[in-house]
Amino acid sequence: MEYINNELCLGPLKKSLSVLTTDYMRPTYVYDLDFIAQRYKAMSGALKNTRLFYAVKANPNAQVLQKLKSLGAGADVVSLGEIKRALESGFQPQDIVYSGVGKTKHEITEALKLGILQINVESLPELERIGAIAKSLNKKAAVAFRLNPDVSIQTHPYIATGLKDNKFGMELSSLPKLMACLDKFSDSLELVGVSLHLGSQMLEFSGYEEALKKLKAVFIDLQKKAPGLRKFDFGGGLGIFYDRTDLELEESLLQDYAKITLNVLGDLDCDLQSEPGRWLVGHCGVLIAQVQYIKTTSEKTFVVLDSGMNHLIRPSLYEAQHRIMTLKKQNESHTVDIVGPICESSDVFLKSVSLGQVREDDFVAILDGGAYGYSMASVYNLHELPNEICI
Repeated sequence: MEYINNELCLGPLKKSLSVLTTDYMRPTYVYDLDFIAQRYKAMSGALKNTRLFYAVKANPNAQVLQKLKSLGAGADVVSLGEIKRALESGFQPQDIVYSGVGKTKHEITEALKLGILQINVESLPELERIGAIAKSLNKKAAVAFRLNPDVSIQTHPYIATGLKDNKFGMELSSLPKLMACLDKFSDSLELVGVSLHLGSQMLEFSGYEEALKKLKAVFIDLQKKAPGLRKFDFGGGLGIFYDRTDLELEESLLQDYAKITLNVLGDLDCDLQSEPGRWLVGHCGVLIAQVQYIKTTSEKTFVVLDSGMNHLIRPSLYEAQHRIMTLKKQNESHTVDIVGPICESSDVFLKSVSLGQVREDDFVAILDGGAYGYSMASVYNLHELPNEICI
């Protein structure tokens, strides 16, 4: 993000945001599709011979999905709703990997009827359920075991998913029971892959490398027992910087991540898969909001926006900090708390932050909102959902 002729611009092609407020009605997410394409090409170039399955939960906007499909991405989904959105956006069933810990009988049935590429299994009861449903449909389900290596990464505990006390994945000690279930449903289940995901916002890779090495040995052993095992899904989770713009450093970290991945897994006889989300779209979106009030108390000054935790919950949920900039460059600034309209004390974007001298009806951009923004929005207090615009 930078100012050109005093107007805030988004992405590598420096697209002005002010023009999008002409007919402003309510808070609006803006996504730069060219920026998304640039990020996708960088990641696919670094992770050679890896198929990228975009994590739809990060941003399920139909135009975003269509752009990624046109670039060659598959779709990683976690619900029947995401399956339907992916299909509506041009993905074919064989482009879709189905993850998630709570798949219902109805969702599994529909996924099997559609013939999606792969179901990533999160528990022994789920594997048994898939086997029974596939048998009733006279189908053979292609499944991958999401295995939990009990390895920690440096991230917020709410988005860590690779430890044994997390709800995600299956402990390595459960493998004998899983293989027995495969034998029980040999006509309706086929093990085609192993899946790993340690969590989000990964910016340091020692734990990741340890987990890859741990699961590589497991994969090699499983291949001796399961002739159809041919896919290693090493997940996603590569992080971005929310406190600054440094795309060069992020691409350098991408290269480190890719080097570790390919050094460990490159000699396996298998297809590599990944599930990126945030890295592809996080920086490529902003949330435009309008200043409603400047409220001054004896303690501080509040800038009250028409958008809050109902539209971007990450600050309230994870204590995440999204930078906020005025759409028109301001020469003077003051220290303020930037808050939303919701009836919760946690409805705060930033505290004691320097912001350009704004007035009522001015516009601001909440940066890096392309991932886990609109997809986590709600109508709490019966406020409307935000608009979405692709540029």
